[in-house]
Amino acid sequence: MAPSKKFVPRQRKRKVLERQRAEEKVTRDAEPDSNVLEITPAQQAEAEQKRAKLREELRPQGVKVSSQKAKRLEKYIENKLKKDENRELLAKLAANKIDTSLFSSSKSLGQTKETKREALRRTIREQHAGFALDKSGANLLYQRRKVAEGEVPKDEISSDSEEEGEEDSATARKGAISDKPQQLPTQTPSVAPAVGSGLKRPLEVDNSGRPVLAKRQKRGGVKAKPTLAAAPVVDEESGSDEWNGVSSGSEDPSAEESGEESDDGESSNEGSQSSSSEDAESSGEDTGSEDEVEDSKERSKQRSSAFKAWAHQQRNEALGYKPVDSTSGILDIPKPANFTPRPMEHDPLPIELQPTTNVTRKAYAVGVTRDPEIQEARYKLPVVAEEQKIMEAIHNNDVVVICGATGSGKTTQVPQFLFEAGYGAPNGPTPGMIGVTQPRRVAAVSMSKRVAQELGDYSHVVGYQIRFEGNVDPSTAIKFMTDGVLLREVAQDFALRKYSAIIIDEAHERSVNTDILIAILSRVVKLRAELMKEDPSIKPLKIVIMSATLRVEEFTGNARLFKVPPRVIEVEGRQHEVTLHFAKKTRHDYIEDAFRKISRGHRKLPPGGMLVFLTGQGEISQLSKRLKGAFGGMTSADGPKVRISGSEAPIEVEDIDFGDIDDRNANDVDDEIDFASDDEEEEEKEFELEDEESGTGPRRMHILPLYSLLPTKEQMKVFEPPPEGSRLVILATNVAETSLTIPGIRYVFDCGRSKERKYDPVSGVQSFEVDWISKASSKQRAGRAGRTGPGHCWRLYSSAVYERDFPEFSAPELLRMPIEGVVLQLKSMNLQHVVNFPFPTPPDRQSIVKAEKLLTYLSAISPSGQVTPVGTSMSIFPLAPRFARILLVGHLHDCLPYTIAMIAGLSAGEIFVPENQAIPAVAEQTEEFRTNEEVIAEDKQARIRKAFNAAHKNFCSLDDKSDALKILQVVGEFAHEPTEQWCESHFVRLQVLKEILQLQSQLANLVKTNLAGFSNFKIPEKLARPSAQQIQALKQMVAIRADKAPNPPEMYRKPRRAIDVPYLPLMPLESDRASADPADKLVYIHPSSPLAHLSVDECPEYVVYGHLQRAGNVAPDGKKPKTRMHALTDLTGGQLANIAKGTPLITYGKPVKEVKVEGDANAREVWVVPYLRAETGGGMGWPLPMRKVKQKRVMGQGWVVE
Repeated sequence: MAPSKKFVPRQRKRKVLERQRAEEKVTRDAEPDSNVLEITPAQQAEAEQKRAKLREELRPQGVKVSSQKAKRLEKYIENKLKKDENRELLAKLAANKIDTSLFSSSKSLGQTKETKREALRRTIREQHAGFALDKSGANLLYQRRKVAEGEVPKDEISSDSEEEGEEDSATARKGAISDKPQQLPTQTPSVAPAVGSGLKRPLEVDNSGRPVLAKRQKRGGVKAKPTLAAAPVVDEESGSDEWNGVSSGSEDPSAEESGEESDDGESSNEGSQSSSSEDAESSGEDTGSEDEVEDSKERSKQRSSAFKAWAHQQRNEALGYKPVDSTSGILDIPKPANFTPRPMEHDPLPIELQPTTNVTRKAYAVGVTRDPEIQEARYKLPVVAEEQKIMEAIHNNDVVVICGATGSGKTTQVPQFLFEAGYGAPNGPTPGMIGVTQPRRVAAVSMSKRVAQELGDYSHVVGYQIRFEGNVDPSTAIKFMTDGVLLREVAQDFALRKYSAIIIDEAHERSVNTDILIAILSRVVKLRAELMKEDPSIKPLKIVIMSATLRVEEFTGNARLFKVPPRVIEVEGRQHEVTLHFAKKTRHDYIEDAFRKISRGHRKLPPGGMLVFLTGQGEISQLSKRLKGAFGGMTSADGPKVRISGSEAPIEVEDIDFGDIDDRNANDVDDEIDFASDDEEEEEKEFELEDEESGTGPRRMHILPLYSLLPTKEQMKVFEPPPEGSRLVILATNVAETSLTIPGIRYVFDCGRSKERKYDPVSGVQSFEVDWISKASSKQRAGRAGRTGPGHCWRLYSSAVYERDFPEFSAPELLRMPIEGVVLQLKSMNLQHVVNFPFPTPPDRQSIVKAEKLLTYLSAISPSGQVTPVGTSMSIFPLAPRFARILLVGHLHDCLPYTIAMIAGLSAGEIFVPENQAIPAVAEQTEEFRTNEEVIAEDKQARIRKAFNAAHKNFCSLDDKSDALKILQVVGEFAHEPTEQWCESHFVRLQVLKEILQLQSQLANLVKTNLAGFSNFKIPEKLARPSAQQIQALKQMVAIRADKAPNPPEMYRKPRRAIDVPYLPLMPLESDRASADPADKLVYIHPSSPLAHLSVDECPEYVVYGHLQRAGNVAPDGKKPKTRMHALTDLTGGQLANIAKGTPLITYGKPVKEVKVEGDANAREVWVVPYLRAETGGGMGWPLPMRKVKQKRVMGQGWVVE
């Protein structure tokens, strides 16, 4: 029977498939799938798992998160993963770190022998590393010495002594030292102490018990013979004295030569067993360098016994022997009878420590009692620490230059130094006032108030004087003023007798008045020194020039200005750290960029004031309106409001109306809640300051403007603290760049631009252009944030633009403006040749010649260059030469009051508010339908435009073709109603009109005082309307219509508007460009002139302009800007002939009619055609209407018009 088969259970298909799937899964998990589209590294997969885990832990469940917060969360997770990865990497690197202290230097490659010092260092490093020391290493670290028998107990001797039978017990004990030295316990010796055993380091002795002295080799290979010292008698009672046994060692001369055993014993007391010097002594030979041998000799000489020297001296005195120095005979050189030794040479003392040369100066001081808080604040200023140096320099020098960076305190403290030293004191040696000049009015007023506050009980001696304002009285000792005020005083008293010291502040700005003042004062100093010799009551004048930069070479290195270079004192500035933030991109619309960054900074920055630099009043007004609309009424500055759809918002009763919802900032809000771009994210990070206090600042903004045309009272508001819960935001021009310290400013926003007047000396055209400032100015602006503490400066331009386009320093103002007024002032001071005047930076000679020709046309100077009486009278008035000349001839037909008012208006700044500022702009319509707010805004704009046009039309009622008479009517009407409401309704500037009235009063007083025949003149407060005859007399030359000229230029197209009608100036516009366009020589009417509203045919043939002005280099539409005429009035050819009579501008042709000869054969009356031409123009000139003139015959000249 066949055996039955073993039962095998049947395999279930389902279970088999499950088993196969499980195996495949294990295999798939173990081995990566090679068919996937992207193979993810294991590390990246782990990072993704960690990221997902962190996201689940940090992100709240069921809560919606904004896109901005989601981005921040992802950024946080990414930073955390990076930190973890760096931590793991550092841990791996630390685990695999190798100790390199045992490595040999590459410079020792090829070195066959190791010095003892190097071996000692290597042994010490190996011991520190934990290596066991071998025998040679132990010998280096622990020196072996023989000791006397019985010094060490036998039971403490190591077993190693059996292996070294030749060595004694002490040596054996030393040889058994382990890796770490162990200190043996001290035991009382049981035997009698041997010779020298009292020392801490026992002496080596021989078998007889005598000490063994080590042999020592001298330099040169000669070895000293060992000498054994006699064994001293050992005193049992004093056996513990460590100095026994060596008391006579120093008296033995051989001991001094053979070694320095006593010194070794002393050094061992300090425990320096491992020092290399001891090892060298124990070796018994010279192993040190030659320098060490010399050092040991030096020390042995110093250790010579004082007792030995005394004993030798006593012995010589007893024997009557006087030792003779062997070198005395050699050095004893006979001296002649008249021999005088040369004085000792010393380095010269610093200038401030040298004795004063003015020994006759009397000591005088004024005691000032100050408030303790003010005194403490003064001590923190760097300039106070230099008071002694500054005052010694001022006493010993007539001219001193002080260079102090921003924040040094020189503006407020140097006048106080002078006052406390007696300057300005009536009873002191220098009774004259202390004058301090500032380039700006706001700086003069604010600094005077600050100095008065610091002087305490002498606050009444500080005053200020600016144009049309001041508080100076007879008790004033310190007078702050603008540089123009001092220039007027120089014209009246060239010696400045009422001043004892003049301080010129902010000289680095190089304004015209500052440069002229420095040049004039350099001559006044010499004049005062000469006058003092004649009259002792006149004291010398001290000049102090203060600059915020070290660029003073124009003053110190100018030999024409100062023959002896003035003393320069440098004072460090108390400038706190200012962090600079450059923009990534330089945007063209910097106003919008400033608004965006100020808004973000206000929301995110800690408390602190903001100072924003802009270019002009228009930009300040524009940005101020936007900031007030955005933050003036906000209840929270944490973030923007979100605009939602009407279906999601709850409807309130107050909102159910047509257009009552205020959505003025809707567009701005929509922009802000949009997904942030990369640039916006970077700007957000810009305001996340490190190491700063947390939290945001106040919720509201307290916005204040600051510019030159602002009234002084309004300018002073920037120094007042802001209201509670508000952040101070000051929008300023470059007025706030220097001199001012506005309290609480921590953040500065700099647009990097400024509006400056540029003058082309070749063509005579002026232009106001917005251009980049200099690097020095940008540093000054950034320094405003670091005056009272650490700050930040956000520059609205990139670092590349800063390095490429910003000049190092700005050009002096003297090179950027007409100089005929400067030349007239210098001529009136009897300066014959202006070219020789010591300008710090002299202007171009061609500009001086051109200015002198203009003054010749105005009859201010004669053809020979001498000032005329007319020119002397013109220099009295603070006006441009042209306006001063009009004033002198404006008394005909009782027109003098109107002439003064008209000239005051022409000399002031811009009276009329520009149309783009007066009429509000309406937002561009982007939707098909208009809201109620848009309709209201358009109606408001139309209403204001109508009122604007009506006001300007009313101002032209005197004459519709003259800008000058238009200004005269504005001044006259304002005098009848000088209110702010009238100015707002007529679109004119209140501050400018106030200055015009003040200038009008000043000119009237000057006319009354200085002009003969007008001593009783008085200008009425309210002018009456001028008559028609007076209007014709007031209309006073220098332009003709181009198409009416004798040789008209080619016209490209016929003009359609009055502002497109070209005119040719009498003085042709020259150009320094080789390929000049003929159209560049034409000038046009300015759009703001009343002549601009005439038709082309109505435009006059001749007009008068005040100055020429050109816009920026390129117009917005890409066209070349035109040269425009300002302050125009029309006139006839006959008027031109009368005005130009007697000047080189007018010439006459031959007689054209019958000649009538009178009784005298050398006189006649004829009709001629006058021609008006420039003196250097040539050609036929402009023909004027024919007129009858009288001529007489002059020998050598022919017929000359009388």
